[in-house]
Amino acid sequence: MGIVKAQAYKNTIVSYAGMVIAYVNTVLLFTNNFTASEYGFYNLIISISVLYSLVASMGVPSILAKYFPVYRTDNKRHNGFMHWSAGLVLLGFVAVTVLFVIFKPVITSAYAETVKTLSEAAKFKKVDAQRAVPFLVEYYYYLIPLSFFVLAFTYLEMTGRIIYQTIYSNFLQNILLRLITTAMLILMSFGWMNFDLFIVGYICSNGLIALLQLISIAATKNFSYKLDHGRFAGINKREVLGFGVFTMVSSSIYVLLQKVDTLMLSSMAGDEVQGVYSWYFNIAIVISVPAQALSRTTYAIVADAWKANNRDNIIEVYYKTSIIQMAIGCLLFIGIIVNRENLYAIVRNPEYVDSKYFSLFLIIGLGFLVDITGGLNTYIITTSHKYKLITALTIVAAIFCIGLNRVLIPKYQGMGAAVAYLLTTVLINFCTWFYLKYRFNMQPFGLKHMAVLFIALISLALGYYFWRLPNVFLDIMVRSGLTTACYGLLTYLFKISPDINEKVDKTLALLKK
Repeated sequence: MGIVKAQAYKNTIVSYAGMVIAYVNTVLLFTNNFTASEYGFYNLIISISVLYSLVASMGVPSILAKYFPVYRTDNKRHNGFMHWSAGLVLLGFVAVTVLFVIFKPVITSAYAETVKTLSEAAKFKKVDAQRAVPFLVEYYYYLIPLSFFVLAFTYLEMTGRIIYQTIYSNFLQNILLRLITTAMLILMSFGWMNFDLFIVGYICSNGLIALLQLISIAATKNFSYKLDHGRFAGINKREVLGFGVFTMVSSSIYVLLQKVDTLMLSSMAGDEVQGVYSWYFNIAIVISVPAQALSRTTYAIVADAWKANNRDNIIEVYYKTSIIQMAIGCLLFIGIIVNRENLYAIVRNPEYVDSKYFSLFLIIGLGFLVDITGGLNTYIITTSHKYKLITALTIVAAIFCIGLNRVLIPKYQGMGAAVAYLLTTVLINFCTWFYLKYRFNMQPFGLKHMAVLFIALISLALGYYFWRLPNVFLDIMVRSGLTTACYGLLTYLFKISPDINEKVDKTLALLKK
């Protein structure tokens, strides 16, 4: 347990450091070096490669997590389980790649058609009507090596997890890959790299982190390259494959739900519209970072509580995570709102910073707030004996989201995708809340949640209407500091969270010494 706690703490630091790097790239570097179309395509290939690799994985990462302890042996050969699982991944990749090549005309036709209807996208943003070939058509086959490297890293990352080696892979993905991206964007700033070389470099960067992870795994000497004489005879292939296919389908639908806005916007409105949308989405995603960090600990607590049939503990954690995540998320949400003009002053790229597009951030940000305020609702069900309900709900939500995007994007472009995201998030959280309330009598909401909204409105008004200082960076510091001080003081006085108050009291006690 000591190893797990130490790694969880270090992983949290790495995740936050990676988020800072990503934010610098998003706000300062991408906007100065990429057109909205290029940034849209960059996000599109990330979405496609994640889906591509997930389907090709055949659920092997989940298989490793569940079944490696079963087949683990002292001679490091592990009944050939690692060789068999690696072969399954390669087989899946070959099969999906064949389909990807065969269905190229079908896939690209959805994006090629966008060129003929770019005038519709002009209702949302002036587009590059001179571009005759969509990026996806031009770079289609680049997705094959990128998806292979993403798949390889995913497999190797899970291999590291099952032997409790998690920090290095987290560093590679969240820091090194982003720092390489930073370096390439700086090279573009000096004119030493163009967009085509950036895409090639990004693909190679994913290959590099996969190679480094492979070297790291090999260095642990936890796996032997040799096979037993019986080869794979000891593996219950039917059971393992059944589990893998189920998790692959459910995971693919879940990821599709997360990426469908990117995929459909590029197809129906063009990469430029999607690029503007994705930029605001990536700005808003910071709202969910505290929830991601908190979940590393609370998820394990919920799983253990179900195992011990300790529902009171689950209810307590459910409430605490909901109120803490809402409190921190609201502060981040209003912090970005009060600094809108400062954000635009730093970026200065008219493709991204037209004030009429800030409503994208507001809608998407509300979606993130709804999700984190829901707390652990989804995971409480996932770790219970009713876990299959989440798969069914995800399928319904995906159909709902795709239908909404299909209706709203042609008329409202990026705003349509943002509204679809918000409504889908509300649907998922309402359904999980309703089920937990009436099936297990669990629900996280109380008067303190209303108090958080009141505190957020007061702090927002104070920060938003504070007079503007002449220096943008000084204004950011003073405006953010004033908003945070007001928010923090009211949160403490209203005793929104005993955990937050306890931390503050301990800090004040240390300062008095």
